[in-house]
Amino acid sequence: MRKAFSVTLSISLMALIAASCSGSTVTYKPSNLPGLIAFASERDNTAHIYTVKPDGNDLKSTSSDNQTFDGLPAWSPDGTRIAFNSNQSDNYEIWSMNEDGSDRRKITSEKEKNYAPSWSPDGTRIAFIGERKDAAGDASVEIFVINSDGSDFKQVTDSSTWVSSAEPSAESGQGHSEKVRWNSVPTWSPDGFKILFASNRDDTRPILYTMNPDGSDQKKLGLFFEVDGTQPDWSPVTNKIVFVRGSAARGDIWVMDGGSPFPLLTAKKLSDNLDNNHSPAWSPDGAQIAFISDTHGNADVFIMNADGSNVRRITYDKANDYHPTWR
Repeated sequence: MRKAFSVTLSISLMALIAASCSGSTVTYKPSNLPGLIAFASERDNTAHIYTVKPDGNDLKSTSSDNQTFDGLPAWSPDGTRIAFNSNQSDNYEIWSMNEDGSDRRKITSEKEKNYAPSWSPDGTRIAFIGERKDAAGDASVEIFVINSDGSDFKQVTDSSTWVSSAEPSAESGQGHSEKVRWNSVPTWSPDGFKILFASNRDDTRPILYTMNPDGSDQKKLGLFFEVDGTQPDWSPVTNKIVFVRGSAARGDIWVMDGGSPFPLLTAKKLSDNLDNNHSPAWSPDGAQIAFISDTHGNADVFIMNADGSNVRRITYDKANDYHPTWR
């Protein structure tokens, strides 16, 4: 009887794995534009978005306005626009612009601060995070989804139903105080059917969750084995997920199989040193990863192969750089 049960269980698990890994086929359509990395930087005594070629050449700023702070950029899937957050309208809102900084368009108009946009694979929607307060005045960081033209604004997480005493994490990017409830840094699955994000709702450590774009079906990533981590980025072509594990001061870059029902069992650490490594972002072909490291004392942009090999530095400035995104 036990042998029959074991065989039945094995067959069921194999079928589950096959079903989970097959998924829907996504045809990747490259932008056919030259590779370019956008990132935020504190150079020039302000915060602006810069672009640079993957070889480190041709560094350009997208703004010369020292009164405006721009940050946390994200390339549109077709490579023609950069979404970002800016205080241009006296409150941090989500904007978009051309790669040279022209044609700036305001997407959100809220009383609260909004950050960290992420485009859906078809370019029609943008997920982002926003600082909010509930009826009792308690602060939280929630995830929202809006059409890329600014219509159909929706809040898709609501942490008012749970309370966390977890320590703040660097993945929120905004230095929140202790006991702030947060859901943060959304990234879309390759087919656009899921949003992956980190949350401190489990109270002890940040865990990765998935949900539908409308906020339904929120659950931990994978079966049986929860994945602790922050700052996930889902590759548009390989179904791999790159993410960060560790503390806000000492993080490392990891990668795992997003198509597996047990992604934690496929997790592999790519960076292995005493530096702080964070903010990973896939190249469009899934072959390389851009990230931030303080190996040289300040935060610079680095690139490595998807297996962690061939690490090279591409920015060299005394100011700190943040949040690369790759076209």
